[in-house]
Amino acid sequence: MQLFRQHVLDPRRRGAGLTAGLMAALLAAGVSAAPPDLPLRTLARGQNGAITQSGRQVIRDRKAWEALWKQQFPGSAGSRVPAVDFSREMVLAAFQGQQTTGGYAIAITGARLQGKQVVVTVEEQTPPPDAITTQALTSPFHFVAVKRSPLSVKWTARRH
Repeated sequence: MQLFRQHVLDPRRRGAGLTAGLMAALLAAGVSAAPPDLPLRTLARGQNGAITQSGRQVIRDRKAWEALWKQQFPGSAGSRVPAVDFSREMVLAAFQGQQTTGGYAIAITGARLQGKQVVVTVEEQTPPPDAITTQALTSPFHFVAVKRSPLSVKWTARRH
């Protein structure tokens, strides 16, 4: 009973108890304190793109999307640019840059609204030093469509 009085009835600690109780009730009801991830739709992903510089891009209009597609796939004039409804979506593009062997990969694995920005997570894979890899130049890339947002985009990377 003494412990109960100290934590629940003590006015200095009452707020902490209410906060903890409220959080427990929200979690039990399925409400999460973390912002939900935005759904991602892969438009293209591969190991051999023409863009050989490492980088990230946000594309919010059709003209920029078509230009990026032609830059990534310059020899495929008949290749259809994947459809994107820019009134509702934007494109996120991640490039790992030119690598001297196989075993590299890049993937956009998450996007979420956080404060006044969209936080995008990119995972980059590199082969271990003792890995047996193909001896060929590669340029890994990943393009995804995500819900359109006027907010700035912050890129975070995980390397493994």
